[in-house]
Amino acid sequence: MSKLRLSLKELLYKKILLKKQLEEKMSKESILKAKNDYHAKKRPRPCGFTVHSVIGCSFRCIYCYIPDMGFSFSSAKPYGLTGEEIVYALLENPYFLPGRHGSYIAIGSVGEPFHPVGVNKTMEYVSAFSRYLGNPLQFSTKMYISNELAKRLASFRNISISSLITIITTEKSHILEPNAPSVASRLESIRNLKKNNLHPVLFLRPIIPGVNDDEISTILKDARRYGAEGVVIGGFRVTREILERFENSGLETSEIRKRLKGKLAGNKQISIYTRDLKEEVVYEAKRNGLVPFLSACCANTYILFKKFGYRIPCAGLDFAEGYFCTNCPVQCKNIEVVVDVEEIKHYLKKFFNIEEHDSVILDSFKITIKTKMYKKLRNRVQKRIGYRILIETAYRKKLVIENE
Repeated sequence: MSKLRLSLKELLYKKILLKKQLEEKMSKESILKAKNDYHAKKRPRPCGFTVHSVIGCSFRCIYCYIPDMGFSFSSAKPYGLTGEEIVYALLENPYFLPGRHGSYIAIGSVGEPFHPVGVNKTMEYVSAFSRYLGNPLQFSTKMYISNELAKRLASFRNISISSLITIITTEKSHILEPNAPSVASRLESIRNLKKNNLHPVLFLRPIIPGVNDDEISTILKDARRYGAEGVVIGGFRVTREILERFENSGLETSEIRKRLKGKLAGNKQISIYTRDLKEEVVYEAKRNGLVPFLSACCANTYILFKKFGYRIPCAGLDFAEGYFCTNCPVQCKNIEVVVDVEEIKHYLKKFFNIEEHDSVILDSFKITIKTKMYKKLRNRVQKRIGYRILIETAYRKKLVIENE
């Protein structure tokens, strides 16, 4: 079992130094702009931070959720911050941790990062992240990644880049993704990324019951043939509008409706039950020589390992509960994380006001707080979810509250 020492104190100190370094270079106007930006205030997702280099998309994929979030479905524009400003905005965020042991960064959740109008902005951000931060980085795209662009991505030596290429259909792409680049060009993207040692991963999301689940075996074989090393297997969320788009396009939605996990209401996104389909894809992926992932952050962890030979448990902590863990080559469960108990107690008191009589117990995957004020502390931790994720990211252990 390998050992890894982790320290939140060291990450926060590094954060202070990086901010000072940038403040010596940036104008007061740029600093103020970054401080007021959305990225400086947003809460993280359980496995990291999404960064927007492009807002909106013109591909009009009928399964896309961004129109329900208020973003353009017909056009795209680059984000308004410079590379140094986006780095400063992240460093200003109280929940962000810099460095290889820090927060994961994912580019592309409300826009296509390599859309022609925004590719230069995306590359500017990647360059800035490499120069200042070194955090594990991931992007997902349907755009064609040329050999020249792949070479530019490979030139960033200080950062691991997890490249997810989205392919969910070959037979129905003209219906599901009417304005998106061809599937053939995306397979060529995989080839170009592989040629430049970037370890491309197929992004098979969403799996749509009754629509594309019969194509999965073919997609996996094609992706593997072009050089994909793994596959991120993702589920499907729908809104009332998304289902209407499917039905207006002549697609059968009865299987989707049968698997709804909640009631459709307005633009609320409702998950579809796909666990059985995902398990079938995991099996098929392994048969085709692909490393399967049930979470995108696991792929980010894997690429960090592939690039630097460096094993650190996944920031999303999927290994701790096992539901999303597929026992990939990183083998997170077999990494012993060494931490300072007194340091952990200090930050638990600072962020959650734990009492002197509360006990803190560490094991392989958990930090357990035993308290007589269970409900009060549990509610406090829930309200301060950003700090919970900060703690869990820094120490790669799940924070658990138990009644004493």
